[in-house]
Amino acid sequence: MWTTFLVALKANLRNRSALFWMTVFPIVLATMFNGLFGGLAEAYELKPVPMAVVEDAGWRQAGSASAFVDALAGKTASASDGTAYADIDQKLLTTTTVGTVEEAERLLADGTANGYLTADGNGRLTMTVSRETAIEAKDLMQNSGLDISLAALRSVIDLYNRTDSVTRQTIADNPQAALSRNFWKSVGQNVDMTHETTLTHFRPDAIARYYYALLAMSCMMAMGYSISTVAAAQANLSALGIRRSVAPLSRAKQLIAGFLSCWLCSSVAMSIALAYVRFACNVSFGGREPAAILAVVIASFMTSSVGTALGAVPKLSYNTKYGLSTGISCTLSLFTGLYGGFAMQLSDWIARNAPILGTINPAQQVTNLFYDILYYDSYRPFITTCIILLAMSAVFLLTGIAMLRRQRYEHL
Repeated sequence: MWTTFLVALKANLRNRSALFWMTVFPIVLATMFNGLFGGLAEAYELKPVPMAVVEDAGWRQAGSASAFVDALAGKTASASDGTAYADIDQKLLTTTTVGTVEEAERLLADGTANGYLTADGNGRLTMTVSRETAIEAKDLMQNSGLDISLAALRSVIDLYNRTDSVTRQTIADNPQAALSRNFWKSVGQNVDMTHETTLTHFRPDAIARYYYALLAMSCMMAMGYSISTVAAAQANLSALGIRRSVAPLSRAKQLIAGFLSCWLCSSVAMSIALAYVRFACNVSFGGREPAAILAVVIASFMTSSVGTALGAVPKLSYNTKYGLSTGISCTLSLFTGLYGGFAMQLSDWIARNAPILGTINPAQQVTNLFYDILYYDSYRPFITTCIILLAMSAVFLLTGIAMLRRQRYEHL
């Protein structure tokens, strides 16, 4: 049996079509994804904006403006009683202090700052940006994230101005309010309108979904290995099958040896693709790379089983079966979201409204393996998906074995 295993292994390594779909295709497509999506995340990332701060007489009258800007710059300013005004993780700007607007304009001219902040006698902050900065922020081809950063900065400054205006008006109407600790606490509460929390093991990455769907499609292409192996054992499809049909080794052992060789080849090929996606494309698996390797092994076992069942279908030529495997892989991959935004929306719609269709889709289950690894604290969803794939494997293997046992050939 092991001699048959080695022969089948060598035949699989010479199968250029299967090697292309399993190794070359995912690497090429992952490289294209990396080129297309590589800068997309940076376009939505908040980056500190270099700003000049004009600390003139109007700024000094603003009172809390300095503490507010220090907070936006990631600095911690403390009151006389030791209470911190702000301590934020995300910096929205970096500051350069100047004494006049003319000095700030010179910093804008030489590119040291993108804009400057001023305050009037009423404490209202105003942000002015350079012409070049405004043009860059509106340029959709830049993908620098500057527009997002400026929009966030404008929002917090506008919030500060509204809060400061309401506070000043309240004190003017009711001077006793300035003596109330509860009043000042209520003013500070306006800043924390939202609270960010994490519900998953790892921060969700929308781009990673495409890579997971790509791995699923490449894994489904492993059916070609099993189809070739089963065809080599069928007397009506190949000359090698004729010789094997009269060999002393039983058909069951021939199929087991061929199946193991297919499983090994597809697992190794998928592991190479997985390593490329992880380290070359920097797609995270949440620090659970050993579980990702196990996912590849189980997924390869499932697709080898599907290929065995498809290869055992009677009255179909080898080329027809191979073409069907390619068509099935491409069709099932549509519902994993591989083909763009519409496909992703379709995949999400199925998950919400018809989850049973996702459950019986082998490609979706392979994709779910990586979702389970990345997003869940517990391994229970991952184990559940593994059980589903192993159950599918058992069904396909039993179906293939049943069809092969019923096949008889004419003989003299």
